[in-house]
Amino acid sequence: MLNYTSKYINSIFLIITTIICVILFITLDLCVFKIQEENKNANIYQSSIKMQKNYNLKRKNMKDIIDLKNSFLEIMQIADIYDENTKIDEIGDLNNKEDRENPGTEDNTLHLKEEYKWKIEIPKISLKAPIKSGTSQNVLAIAVGHFEETPKWNGNIALAGHNRGYNCNFFQNIKYLENGDEINYYTEDGKRKYKVILNKIIKQTDWSYIQNTKDNRVTLITCVENMFEYRRCIQAIEII
Repeated sequence: MLNYTSKYINSIFLIITTIICVILFITLDLCVFKIQEENKNANIYQSSIKMQKNYNLKRKNMKDIIDLKNSFLEIMQIADIYDENTKIDEIGDLNNKEDRENPGTEDNTLHLKEEYKWKIEIPKISLKAPIKSGTSQNVLAIAVGHFEETPKWNGNIALAGHNRGYNCNFFQNIKYLENGDEINYYTEDGKRKYKVILNKIIKQTDWSYIQNTKDNRVTLITCVENMFEYRRCIQAIEII
């Protein structure tokens, strides 16, 4: 009788132990499944956040490019109002046809105050001019204008100016600049020297030259006399 009772108790204990193990196994399995689902949801959430950030970054970059283009087109439209009825079909070799004998005698040097920190100097054409933010008519009437979408210190600094028809025609003689000519640029951050590497006539809708670059350079834009559809572009890279 005692053996039978002992076997009965052992069987009950075994059954209870088995049930407990099954319950524990199911509980652990559910916990693991829940953790995996949470990790999966977290990964999906992180991916969605990353995709949203990439989308916002792309939208911002596109907006910057559109703003840059609009700013460039704005200065292209206002810089040459005297030539608005003059158009040509083909540009030809304008650099060879244009008079390059002497820069001229008109003095475009502005007597700058010593405390004026933002300015440009080009020794070859005796240019000293202040720089102001923006490319509106009000700015270009008194200074060289800075394309606000371009950097002020590092990268490609884009500047615009009149070359005739105004009281301040600071870029009147930049057409005479040649490769190797020096351009000095000043800001509150210091002074940088550049040497000219490009003197080119471009279409007024070509705004690729004022996009930012990895190297440090300065780009000067002005109109071309009697050629409404074109602009002169000067580029200079930093002298290391």
